[in-house]
Amino acid sequence: MAIAANTVTLADYALMSNSPLVQAVTYSLILYSNVLQDIPLMEKKSLIVNGTRFEGNLPSVNWSQLNAEGVTTKGTPTAYQEQAYIIRNYIDVDKFLVEEENAIVDPRSVQTEAYLKALTYDMNYKFFKNDHVTGDVNAPVGLKYRITNGGTFGVRPENLINSSALDLSQATLTNGSGGQYNGSKLLEFLDQLLWSVDAPDGNGVVLYMNEIMMRRFNLAMRSLGTSGGFEIVRDQFDRAVTQYKGAILRDPGYKSDQTTRVITTTETSDGTSDTSSTYTSIYAVNYSTDHFSGWQFNPPNVQDLGLIYNGAIYRTLIDWAIGYNNASTRSIGRLYGLKLS
Repeated sequence: MAIAANTVTLADYALMSNSPLVQAVTYSLILYSNVLQDIPLMEKKSLIVNGTRFEGNLPSVNWSQLNAEGVTTKGTPTAYQEQAYIIRNYIDVDKFLVEEENAIVDPRSVQTEAYLKALTYDMNYKFFKNDHVTGDVNAPVGLKYRITNGGTFGVRPENLINSSALDLSQATLTNGSGGQYNGSKLLEFLDQLLWSVDAPDGNGVVLYMNEIMMRRFNLAMRSLGTSGGFEIVRDQFDRAVTQYKGAILRDPGYKSDQTTRVITTTETSDGTSDTSSTYTSIYAVNYSTDHFSGWQFNPPNVQDLGLIYNGAIYRTLIDWAIGYNNASTRSIGRLYGLKLS
């Protein structure tokens, strides 16, 4: 996993920032399982990043006879461009609430915490499901649309993997040899997913799935009578993290309605839509500066503007310009058609 020396993560800000506001905000985003905690961010004062990747047109190889001259060869990389998007909000609280001496908690702190939860719900959903056709054009395009439209976004077609409706229902996984067979097939598909993002050992990869799928993994492994390559490790905040090989398993949680899962259990078997069916998906992202990373215009800005011009409101500004950079055709992948019931 190639990570540039000048990249940072939310964990770096939470541990090292000399701004208490930035430190508190970034740590809260980690606690709420914001996907940004996984993305290495470079600092670049630009709203656009240009790059090239080989989507084909590799150099040709010439086999030569003795004493023959060499043949000049070259590859032709494909240019691409990614855009940064801006998060910007004010948190306004009346001065009488801020100065209320009987207040049990700081109302600005309460509002900020609520905002950060909303930000995590929104960002996690958009990271996977946003598009610029029916979604929010002011936010980045999500993984599902990028992978489905790989020709446009530089993703190999084999990175969209069909499990052929692999049955992972509780009844099947607890059915003796049938459960063992399907549990073994699940591990093979998982290995294929890691291979598709250039990391068969899982190093540098995060596997995203909903919490039902995570529990179903445990059931599948018990049906096999083995750990199957899974283990529990601790992160820098001493939280328990599940890994498969070197890959981290992460649940992106729910949308802002706190009812609808970001990665649902109601996908159709072909993975095209979220309806009333019983299938789900697993996404893989290889986080590194030569695969999938991000950049920020500046570090997250959390600024107490104090009592603003109208003399009645205390204002806190939160803004951040960030973008995603997909530098390889094998950065992101999706395994779909996993039947849960």
